[in-house]
Amino acid sequence: MSDLRTLAAAFVVTLAAITGGAALTGYVTADGAAPAPEIQNDHYVDGDAVANDTPGEATVEMEAATRPQTVLVDPGVEPTGAVPASPLALLGLGSPGVADRDVRPLANALIENGHDVDVYVPDPEQQQQQRAAPPGAERGPTQLGERLAEADAFMTFRTDYDAEELKEIESFVESGGHVIVATEPDAAFDQPGATALDGTLGVTTEPGYVYNMAENDLNYQRVYAEPTGESDAALTAGVDRAVLPSATPVGTTVAGSDVLGPVEGSELSTTRASTESPLLVRTDGVVMVGDSDFLSPENAQRADNDALIGNLADFLVTNDRTPPGPGDQQPPTGPAEPEGPSDPQRPAGNESAENETAG
Repeated sequence: MSDLRTLAAAFVVTLAAITGGAALTGYVTADGAAPAPEIQNDHYVDGDAVANDTPGEATVEMEAATRPQTVLVDPGVEPTGAVPASPLALLGLGSPGVADRDVRPLANALIENGHDVDVYVPDPEQQQQQRAAPPGAERGPTQLGERLAEADAFMTFRTDYDAEELKEIESFVESGGHVIVATEPDAAFDQPGATALDGTLGVTTEPGYVYNMAENDLNYQRVYAEPTGESDAALTAGVDRAVLPSATPVGTTVAGSDVLGPVEGSELSTTRASTESPLLVRTDGVVMVGDSDFLSPENAQRADNDALIGNLADFLVTNDRTPPGPGDQQPPTGPAEPEGPSDPQRPAGNESAENETAG
C-alpha cells in the first residue's frame, strides 16, 4: 500500500511540473499543442524587407538605329553535354525548360529589331584536334575565332577560355566589337581561363555576394542597384533601380566607369561589412555585370530591369566594328592579282548590294 501511495505522489508531482512548465513557456491550445515561438530572423519578418511581391510588366525596347548586326552568345555549355537540335533553345527560345541561359527578353529584343542572335557551342572533336596540335605547328583560328570573325558583338557568361581563344576575344574588342560579360557569385575562381578573361578585358570580380537586410526585392539576396554618380547615361537611361537576384562585386583595371552600385545598407557576404563596390561597370567596349539572372523573363519584370536590358541590347549593336566582307576574314598573304576575273570572291556590284542590305 505504501508503494502505491509513493507512486501516486510521484505522479502528482510530475504532472504539476509539466503543467507548470507549460504555464511558464506559453499556454496550451485546445488541440494540446503550444503555439510556435516567434521568429527571430529579422530578414524574414521585417515588413520593409519585402518591398513588392507583385511583378510589373516587362517592356524591353531598343532605341539604337543601326544596320543589322550579329550578336554571338556563348551560354557556357560544356562540349560533352547534350545540345538541342536548335542551339537557340539554350537561350530559352522555342523550348522552355531546357534553357541553359534564359535570356529571352534580350534575345527577343535584338531579333525584333532586325538583328541576328547566334549561339556558340564548340564541337568537342574539332576542339580536341586543335588543342592536340604539336607545339610550333601553324594553327588557324579556333572555333570561337571563326564565329567571332562573323559577329559584331559578343556575350559570354565567364566561360573558361584557353590562351588562343583569349587572344581572339582581345582582337575582337580591339577591332571595335562590343562584349558583355555576366558572372555569378558562385562562379569558379579556380578556372584559369575565366580569370584570364577578366584580365584580357580589363575587368575584375570579387568573391562573395552582396545582400541587404533592410531594403531588398523579395529576399535579402535580391539587391537593388542604382546608377552611380559617374554612371554611363546610355546604360542607365530610364533606370532608377534595377534588381539583381544574386550579385557579386565587379570592377575595372583600366579607365572605365561604375554604372550601377548597391543601395545603402548593402553588405558583402565574405566580410559582413557594408559595401559600395559596383555591380555593373563599363570600360570602353566591354560591360561587366555581377549577375546574369536579371536577364530572365521573370526578373525582367522587376523594377527597371526591362529598361536596363534594352540599354544593354543597344550597347551590343552600337559598336564600331567593321563587318567582314567576302574574302576579308583572313589577311592577304601576298600582292593582289592585277585582274579580277580570276578572283570570284568579290564580283562587281557587291558594294551596292551590301549597302541595300545595310539599309
